[in-house]
Order: sequence, then structure tokens, then C-alpha cells
Amino acid sequence: MKLVIAEKPMLARDIARAICGRSVSENASLPISGNGYTVIACAGHLLQLVEPEELNPAWGKPWSLDALPIEVPDWPKEPAPDKRELVDRIAGLLEKADSVIAAGDPDDEGQLIVDELLDYLGYAGRVERVYVNDNIEKNIVRAFGQLVPNDGCRGVGRAAYARQMADMCFGVNETRLATLRLHTLCTVGRVQTPTMGLVVARDDAIEHHAKRKYFVLSAEGDCVDAGGAVTFCFKPGRELLGDEKHLFAREALDRLKERLDGRELTFETTVTRKQACPPLPYNLTVLLADMSKRYGFAAAKTQQITQDLRDKYKAITYNRSDSQYLKEEHFQDAPAVLSQAMRNLGTDWALDFGIRSKAFNDGNVTAHHAIIPQEADAPVSRMTGDESKVYRAIVERYAMQFLPPMVYDLSTSTFPVEEGTFSATAKRVVSYGFRETFGGEAQEEGVDADPDALWVPEGSHQLCGVRCTVGAKETTPPKPYTEGTLIMDMAAISKYVTDPEVKAILKKKDDGKKGEHGGIGTTATRAAIIENLKKRGYLAEQKGKVHATDKAKAFYRLLPPEIRGADVTARWWLIQQSIAEGSDDVNAVQRSVIQVFRSHMASAYAGESVGASRTSVGRCPVCGKEVVQCGRAYSCSSNQSEKQEDGTWKQVSGCGFKILPFCGKTLTPKQAGGLLDGKSVSLKGCRSKAGKTFDCRLSLKKDGTLAVAFAGKKK
Repeated sequence: MKLVIAEKPMLARDIARAICGRSVSENASLPISGNGYTVIACAGHLLQLVEPEELNPAWGKPWSLDALPIEVPDWPKEPAPDKRELVDRIAGLLEKADSVIAAGDPDDEGQLIVDELLDYLGYAGRVERVYVNDNIEKNIVRAFGQLVPNDGCRGVGRAAYARQMADMCFGVNETRLATLRLHTLCTVGRVQTPTMGLVVARDDAIEHHAKRKYFVLSAEGDCVDAGGAVTFCFKPGRELLGDEKHLFAREALDRLKERLDGRELTFETTVTRKQACPPLPYNLTVLLADMSKRYGFAAAKTQQITQDLRDKYKAITYNRSDSQYLKEEHFQDAPAVLSQAMRNLGTDWALDFGIRSKAFNDGNVTAHHAIIPQEADAPVSRMTGDESKVYRAIVERYAMQFLPPMVYDLSTSTFPVEEGTFSATAKRVVSYGFRETFGGEAQEEGVDADPDALWVPEGSHQLCGVRCTVGAKETTPPKPYTEGTLIMDMAAISKYVTDPEVKAILKKKDDGKKGEHGGIGTTATRAAIIENLKKRGYLAEQKGKVHATDKAKAFYRLLPPEIRGADVTARWWLIQQSIAEGSDDVNAVQRSVIQVFRSHMASAYAGESVGASRTSVGRCPVCGKEVVQCGRAYSCSSNQSEKQEDGTWKQVSGCGFKILPFCGKTLTPKQAGGLLDGKSVSLKGCRSKAGKTFDCRLSLKKDGTLAVAFAGKKK
């Protein structure tokens, strides 16, 4: 008998239908036997790492700094309490099996789920591996014709086990250290901590954004060939902009306006034909973001809906996919799949199954392919309203692949000046393509043309009676996170990493994973990470916007830099690659965790507290760290003080930078932030030692001391 061990019961039943030669109901009990096979299922991970206190009573509560660090090579596992019976049942089947076929999901965790169970139960027989990407019967049969020896697949499972141990070691040690020093529960995690950091940084950027007025120049003139007035926008050259993105002084624009007003100019126009392709089918990350944007769904809610669509209705393929690409076999099956999907939706789009979009590319498909509908009878009338919304979105994204792109002509007109270039664009749609059916956004447009702009044909033209206008605008802060945009940034956190080596490692980690761009976490875990951050009081959601709590802001700034960023994932990944290739042992990542922990164990959080919120007002001009509000004063967060025997406080470390009340006036956070941004701030009603009042302006010198400019004589 060949024992097939699937990752989940639903997949096990689908496998049984495909290979056991018998009818299998949706609720059929497992195991299921037939044709020489017996099919059983895990329920995700059946085993868990043993808790530290079960391995050593000294590691239990009450926690103690003396017990740290906690390191457990080859960290043992045990059955999860609610899964012991299933482990015993599989153990009994293994005794009768001639061989095993591991049918975990086609990723490193799927590999580990079956491997760890076989190792725990001491199975030493033959094991083969099958990769099942969807639960359509003919595709499962095809997969079982392509079995491979499991020994050649175990490397990725060992790497997953190494990460599992390291995550436990990292969380246990760093959480206990922070909690004991800060006297309140402060959890730390490899993925949750940098995710929290993204939101803290975004909130800080919004809170401390100082509006700056900048200036723009437009030039309008009459063009006979366009049949009216054409408006050009000025793009300053690098010499004029310097290192800025905008022009903050208008004098250069005023001079240019004076030079051009009333003139007749010659400009050149080119016309190019462009295509805007339909967006690719969804992976989980993009789906979570889109449902958040369109319907305000929490990431965890959308992910659960996709699981229900897969398990309850068999309506979609593997839902935790990180790919947006499909195989040739999907192209061949598309007419039948989408015909059924349209019947489920009660619609009938005029699709052209001869169109082969760029989504169909075997070379871009690794363990997973994009999330698409399955050829299953699943009318939306059986679904909840929210389930039908997600299902329709998945079907529409797939159907778009069989409609032509939008085609448009782009007219680009330009004329140079010494200070930069003036340009005007206009777009003329030739064919709306897929947008005629679905509307929505297209990929690769890259055009920001005014829809009301006059069309200018290709060639040389005259611009008569030039009229320039200098306009003023203000810089704007970044937008607050939603769960959708946060998940997208988790998948591309490398863009915020300043260390070029770490950035390169993160991108290499996701090399070949279309839709992943140097991220942290996985498509399957990101929603849960955000939910846990909310439950633990680090993130809060208000009107669809995600913000960091005061606790998160205070704690994040106290975290040692070497453990709070995405570089933790980067360092671990390099070691995991060595483990997967067999050149390093499975405990290598955990040893790295302990080495980093020892480097800051003595100093981290000493004398600090997160009990009271501390408002950050900017960066220290002396050392670059955060400056936070401390009562009526503002102090660099590097400053640490100890209470003396006489009750006074003595500074024992830090750069010493502070902004104290000035002549009886306490600065507001906005005023303190202005000083740190290099601005001068006005103070009225200051009082001298002689009791006289005066007005003044304060600014910061390069050494961090205050400079005073008096606005008038003392009274």
C-alpha cells in the first residue's frame, strides 16, 4: 500500500477522487483507500516546538535575565495538543505502508509539514514527493505521474525547520529581555517588528511633515495645427534643481517667464502608439491589497474568504500563492474553466481564447501559479455577499487575459530652454480593449496626460503669443497606511532599506518570485502578522487607516537597531540557503540569533520605560537619534540618566542634547520640531531674569545650542 500524506483534508479528498478510483464525498472520512493507495491528511503542522519551560524548568515563569540566552540545538518537537490523535492514526498507517508519497503544499512549509512528521515517527521507508498546485482531478492525475524522490526535496524543509527554530529562539530571548527591562510585555518578532517599524516611520513622516511652498511654471500659446491653445509644463534641469525635487525659490521662474512672455516659439511633436495591458491575475498579496482598496476588507478577512472559496466551493486554485503567472496547461484549459466561472457568476463576456497574455509563462511559475477560478460548479447564489465579491474579482482578473489591450496614441510636444524643458502630452484612445468590458486600471501606461488636452499632430509647430504663469504649490505628507498598502510594502520592504548589501540580499531572496520584491513574511502569513500587531496593542485601525500606537512608537525607538529591521530576514536567508544546499547544519541560523543577542543583552532597554508615551519631534542635530518630549523639555533619546542617592538624576550616557524651556516659555512640539528642521521659531512674552518681557526668535546652531534674535527692545 502507498500511503499519501496530504497537508489538508480537502486536498486529501481531491487526491483520493483522482487516484483511488472511487466516489468521494465532500465530507468523506479519512483515510480513503483504493487502487493500492491510502490517502490521509495532516491539518497543517501536526507538530510544534516544545516550549522552553518544558525543556528546562529554569526557563519558565517568572522569567529571569539570568536564564538568558535560551538556546536549544535541534529543538525537539511534540504533537500539538489537539492533534495527538491524528499523529497516532498516521503512525498506525505507516506500519502497513510499503512507501509514502508526501503531498504537502508545494513550498518549503509544505515540505516540512510531512518531513517533520515522518522524522518524529521514525519512518525509514521509501518516500516520494508530489507537487499538487490545484485540486482539479485531471491535474492531480498528471502530478502523480511526475513523482520525484523526496530525499532530493528535503533541503528546503530543513531550511524551513532552521527558520522555525530561529524564530522561536529570537522571539523567546528578545521578548523576555525587553519585557523584563521595560516592566511590561513587549513582544519581538522577525517579521512583526519591522512591520511595526513601517507604520511607525510612516506615521512619523506624516506627523513631522513641514509644508514647504514650491513653484511651478506653465507656458500657454496658440497653435494653429492644434486648433487652439496648448499648455506646456516646465521641467527644471538638474542644475536648477540641485538635490531637490522641487523649486523652492521662484526668482529663476520669474526671469524665465519674463524672457518667454509674448514670444513665438517652435516646438517638436512625436506621436507614438502604445498599449496598456490588462493587470496580471492575482497572487495573494495583490488580492489582499485590492480587496482592501475596493471594499475596505481587512487582510485576514480576505484571506479567510479565499480559504473558504477553496475548501467549501472548490471555486479557486491554491489561495496562498506568491505568483501571478500561469502554465501552458492553464491556457489550454481556459475555455472550459472560464465558461464554468461565467455560469457561476451568471454572466457571459465575449472572450477571445486565442489571445495569449504575458501571464502564461512556464518560466515564471515556480512552486505556485496565480490564483484563478477552477472548473467547478459554484454559483455565487450559494456564497455570502463578501465571498461573491472576492470570487468575482478573481474571475474578472483571469478573464481579462483573454481580451485585447487598450491601444492609444500619445502625442508628446517639447521645446528646450537653457534652464530645462517644456513639455505637453495628449492621449487619443484607439481601442479600449479589456477596459470596454471591465474598466479599471491597466498596467504599464506610465502616462499622466490631461484628458482635455488638445491633440497635436506629429511634426514641427509654432506656438504664438506665449503666456507664462508661475504657480505655487505645497509639499504633501505621505498617505497613512491601509492594511492593503501595508501588505504591499511588506512584500517590497527592500525599497526602504538603505544598506545596499541588505537591499541586494532581500531582492535576491525573492529572485524569480514575480510579485515579491525583497519582502518579509510570506503571502500566507502577512495578514496574520497585522492581526497580531493589532491584538498586541501595537497597531490600531481607524476608518480604514492603520496607525502605530504610542506603545509601538515608544518601544520601536528603544529596540536595538540590529534586530528591528528587515536585515534580520536577509541575514537568516543567506544561512538558510546554505542549509538547503547542505553546506551548513540546521542549527546555523539559531547560532546567529544567539550571537546577535549577546551583543546587546547587557545594554538594551537599560533604564528605559514605555509606560508613558513620549512624543518624537525630530532628529538630534548632534547624533541623529530621535528627540522626544520629556515633560516641559525635549531630550535626545540617546540620553540615559540614573537616580543618585540624594534623589537627583545624573546623565550617564548619550550626546546630551536637550531643548529646555526658554525664559519661562515652554516650546510646543511643533516649535521644537521646527527648530530641529532648521527653522527659526517665534516666542512672545518671554521673561528676563529682571522680570521684563520681550519677544524673540530662536534657532539652533550647528552645535545644538540655541541662537536668539530679539524682535524688539525689552519693556
